[in-house]
Amino acid sequence: MTQQLTEKSDVYSFGVVMLELITSKQPLEKGKYIVREVRTLMNNRDEEYYGIRELMDPVVRNTVNLTGFGRFVELTMQCLEESASARPTMSEVVKALETILQNDGMNTNSTSASSSANDFGVTKGGAAMRHPYIDNTFTKKDEVIESNEFDYSGG
Repeated sequence: MTQQLTEKSDVYSFGVVMLELITSKQPLEKGKYIVREVRTLMNNRDEEYYGIRELMDPVVRNTVNLTGFGRFVELTMQCLEESASARPTMSEVVKALETILQNDGMNTNSTSASSSANDFGVTKGGAAMRHPYIDNTFTKKDEVIESNEFDYSGG
């Protein structure tokens, strides 16, 4: 709104993207601002859906195990604080997301604040997860060749 882009305005934008993931709605839809809609409905006493059940993407809402959802919603709302000084840094957001994943049984092999550049480990079921930024291609012998075209480029 101030037209001044800062690290904290990036965090706010990321919070909006996080809301888009939860709701599958665009930030402005039919004259309604999704951040305002969520703030209006938020209810921390609703431990399962945080009061936003009616706004949630049906795929997310109907997921059998929403472990970590509450912490994800809380982090999202921290990113969307009105005052920039009250928002976390992006590094803190990454650490919080990694903590949510680790507490829910996903091993991220986290060693630093920028560990999103690391490959994810093995899930509970034993199947390896594909890294979201590496495009895997297969040879005739089904050997995986990792392309570095989309490798994480953060500092």
